[in-house]
Amino acid sequence: MKTLKNQIGLLFIALGFGLVSAGTSHAMSTLLSMSAEPMWPTSSTPDGNLVYNVTTVGRGGAGLLEVTLTAGAMPPGVTVTFSPNVVRFTGNQLSAQNATMTVFCPLLLPLDCFPFTITGTSQRGETITITNLVMFSVTELANRVPTLLVDKLTNGGFMLRGSGGTGKTYQIESTANLSRPVVWTPMGSSTADGNGRFTFFPGLATTNGPVRFFRAVTTSGPVANP
Repeated sequence: MKTLKNQIGLLFIALGFGLVSAGTSHAMSTLLSMSAEPMWPTSSTPDGNLVYNVTTVGRGGAGLLEVTLTAGAMPPGVTVTFSPNVVRFTGNQLSAQNATMTVFCPLLLPLDCFPFTITGTSQRGETITITNLVMFSVTELANRVPTLLVDKLTNGGFMLRGSGGTGKTYQIESTANLSRPVVWTPMGSSTADGNGRFTFFPGLATTNGPVRFFRAVTTSGPVANP
């Protein structure tokens, strides 16, 4: 986590991914800060889209403050859209507005290896630019040891979040007992996106059910144990 203090603050939370400020606004600016956070894929089958949450903090003062979001320094062939691409602030209270940045990759590209930028520009000419802090090389992402995390869902179920190698397909297996010999049962598979992230929905409830352990297995290479 990195914070740029005074009147421009930058907060970025990620797994192995940070953002740093590459630009500042004027001392009396009403555009105060920007941050971005990678979202985990909502599908276990990557379609070339990577999604990020972008948060902009500002104070409108006496009038309307509009901040236009743009992205740059992407790899060749990659396109970016923001929804919305303009965030608006009114009133004189400190507030935050959120947007979604969708990055479309024609191929499975490990974007965590490219120093792309996100810029917010107000109609008053104030600008903040944040640049992703590259944490991995292409080789490291391609050969990363897989790990699994469990997230509870609002419907009482849960999903598995994994990080592994770029574009690799993982078989998800489960067992109810880790006593030797362990018998693992295949449940399905999931393919990692360009940044090595993947998800899997077991379709099981988190309450009133037996204890289960999960792992992600490739046909070759390391295994993500529970």
